[in-house]
Amino acid sequence: MRLARLSAFAAAWAVGAFCMTLLAVVALPNAMGMRSFTVMSGSMEPTIHVGDVVIDKKISPLDARPGDVVTFSDPTGRKRLITHRIRSLRVQGNTVRVVTKGDANNAVERWTVPADGRIGRAELRVWKLGYPLVYAHSRFGLIGLVAMPAFLLCLVELRKIWKTPARERAHA
Repeated sequence: MRLARLSAFAAAWAVGAFCMTLLAVVALPNAMGMRSFTVMSGSMEPTIHVGDVVIDKKISPLDARPGDVVTFSDPTGRKRLITHRIRSLRVQGNTVRVVTKGDANNAVERWTVPADGRIGRAELRVWKLGYPLVYAHSRFGLIGLVAMPAFLLCLVELRKIWKTPARERAHA
């Protein structure tokens, strides 16, 4: 009985620590003016893998340098973000012309951003944490992260109530 209780306690702590890590990867960067993104393609292999989380710091395009890994809006107009390495940049008046390329790609992207605009520079990569983050945003993930712990907490509390002798409940 004691071993089962100890195992349940350890499992609860492991799940709690995992959930806190997920929360930290999402919330802390936002609190510090950064953003986290889950990498969904292998275009930056082997530097950044599919499923990794990249934490970006917002910077002026004038502060970016060739070799920096940056996140920017897809220049083809699709509503997605791309994280690739800067090959070159050139300032022309109030516009910064940027050429980027994924480390595993053959083609480059050419795009522009206003000189007073913002892009993200990758500051940190968290290995494979994107998979549980993507799952957490799904219907089943939300149920698993919110409803299931609440349900388990209710069961634990009900068990305590039912286990307490009637005499002690009467005095409480």
